[in-house]
Amino acid sequence: MAFLPVAIFGLVGLALSLGCSVGALVMQVETPTPTPFKTPQSTFTLTPYWTPTFTPSPVPTDTPTLTPTPTQTPSPTPTTQNTESAAAQPAAQEAPPAPAEPTATPTPAEPTATPTPAFPFNVVYYQHDTGSPGETRMTGWIRLDIGPGQFKTLSNFQIKALAPDGNTYLSEPSGPGTADSTGAGTGDNHRMNTKLEFRPYTPGVYKVQLVEGGVQVSPEVEITLSANPLQYVHFDFFKSQ
Repeated sequence: MAFLPVAIFGLVGLALSLGCSVGALVMQVETPTPTPFKTPQSTFTLTPYWTPTFTPSPVPTDTPTLTPTPTQTPSPTPTTQNTESAAAQPAAQEAPPAPAEPTATPTPAEPTATPTPAFPFNVVYYQHDTGSPGETRMTGWIRLDIGPGQFKTLSNFQIKALAPDGNTYLSEPSGPGTADSTGAGTGDNHRMNTKLEFRPYTPGVYKVQLVEGGVQVSPEVEITLSANPLQYVHFDFFKSQ
């Protein structure tokens, strides 16, 4: 029995010794610092390697030419004005129309008088290649047109001709009756009541008119007699009733 206390005391001492050893181990585990693990971080410094990479190159100096100028950006001001103008138009259309002002009644224009012909007689002429070799010949019929197919032959009128040689010639005064200028059925025949004949046959330009008592009563016409063939001319001077 004396051995039991000694054994118990020995177990207690062993337990204390183990407790101290465990405590020492616990303290040894908690005391280590993380310094040995942080020390290698200094080897990851990137500054020496990035410095040459970002050195600006002279090549990009041409890139500013591609930058658009701000003047190309459309200004929003016209859009606002157009919007305001478009909004103002419906408002203007909704306004009631102003009453129309009374228009003055146009005064009818006075009828214009029919211009009086410069001469009472008109003239037409017929030129034939059947002239006489020894004379220049012109014939005429001076008449009043009463109606279709109805005529009145007029007296005391003359044909006046200015010849190419500068001389002026007058026909015999017109009479109240008519005759054939050449002959019936010849193709160059006309009704006539006066004639103008002078020698020799003179080709060229003639200025011809009708006169009454020396006064011109028809328009003046120009005719040309050819040298070959020989020609004669007939005139109809007429006026309406």
